[in-house]
Amino acid sequence: MKTKKALAAVLGMTMLSGSFVVSAPAEVKAADKKLVFWDKSEYVAAYNEMMKAKLDEFAEANGVEVEYVIVPSGDIKQKLAAAIESGNQPDLIMGDNTLVAEYINSDQLAEVDDVLENIDFKENALRYATFNDKNYLVPLSFTAPGMYIRKDKWEEKGLDMPTTWEELKEDAEKINDPENGFYALGLPLGASGGGDAESFVRTVILDFGGRLVDENGKVVVNSPETLAAMEYIASLYEEGLCPPDATTWDDSANNSAWMAGTVGMVCNSGSIISSMEQENPDLLANTQIIQYPAVSADDTSYTLGGANVFGIFETGANTDVAKEFVSYYFSDTDYYNQMVEAMGAMWQPVVNGYDDTDFWNAEDHIGWLKNSENLVLTTYPAPTTGEAATSFTNQACVKAMQQIVVNGVDPQEALDSLEQS
Repeated sequence: MKTKKALAAVLGMTMLSGSFVVSAPAEVKAADKKLVFWDKSEYVAAYNEMMKAKLDEFAEANGVEVEYVIVPSGDIKQKLAAAIESGNQPDLIMGDNTLVAEYINSDQLAEVDDVLENIDFKENALRYATFNDKNYLVPLSFTAPGMYIRKDKWEEKGLDMPTTWEELKEDAEKINDPENGFYALGLPLGASGGGDAESFVRTVILDFGGRLVDENGKVVVNSPETLAAMEYIASLYEEGLCPPDATTWDDSANNSAWMAGTVGMVCNSGSIISSMEQENPDLLANTQIIQYPAVSADDTSYTLGGANVFGIFETGANTDVAKEFVSYYFSDTDYYNQMVEAMGAMWQPVVNGYDDTDFWNAEDHIGWLKNSENLVLTTYPAPTTGEAATSFTNQACVKAMQQIVVNGVDPQEALDSLEQS
């Protein structure tokens, strides 16, 4: 395995504060235009390598000097804060939609209607562009969660993969084996501040036909559909299909339970796939990613999750060049598709035309694609505002479910409390 310094030498990079800086080829050093792009490092090294290649191509074709900085995801907020304070912010960044959107309210990001109008984005991808009714973000990829199933446990009982929430529960009852330390469902319900539990509860509410708010942000949570969803979720814990301590789990606990082989289903990102590849290939061989269930075959199966997006800094020195590059990047749709597939299904395409391929029809990948088709923001169907985001991070739905499961509160009383929250 190459060291970072060796890899930097191969790719024409230098090290800066733990991140890679990629300079433009020497022949464009005297270019009239410049682009400073801060990108997050990805699990799959091919992504950053492919992005660098596209930047080099853009630099040569357009006479642009490019500074490409690869920053670990955990460091980017701190580094951006320092750069903004000193007036040295980049022209372009890439990160998850929640992180990049933080720079909208501080008037850092440019509106991007002129970029979006020339790209054939999927309809639900465009939801990730909008904040306060204006378009500030350019979607790069969906990062839909997957429903991980222990297919060996299902096969032992002669069960098909579940397609409805009721089928999932019925299957869980058959594979559940708490006496031997195995629980069918690894669903966190801890009010830890993370997003896994809140996303799960909101997903089931949406699938059952409930809504927390309408399209205008009006609270409409108190409905028979939401009540039915909450009663269903509560039953999974009350009937012992989830580990007893799941009501205290944070976002890492379901990962750990899956890797330990003590649960038969979790909902999570592709990070678990990477962990299994490195630590437990036998478990990976017994894992199947399926589409999230619906209430019935005729109903929509929603998935709550995020996307990677470009953010173009209005306060950067080269806003127009950043827009030129993003447009240039999406003009090569075959290259875009290759980059998405290089991520091994951890990313899903946000542009139309690349779903019906051998890659996405493969059993290992199709579940991720299906989950991206109805992927919605965690605040759906509310307008994307700071208030809606705060509602999610406060975990109002998880806290209402804890009233039922932990404190024995009547479900309708807990729903009334959720309405007030």
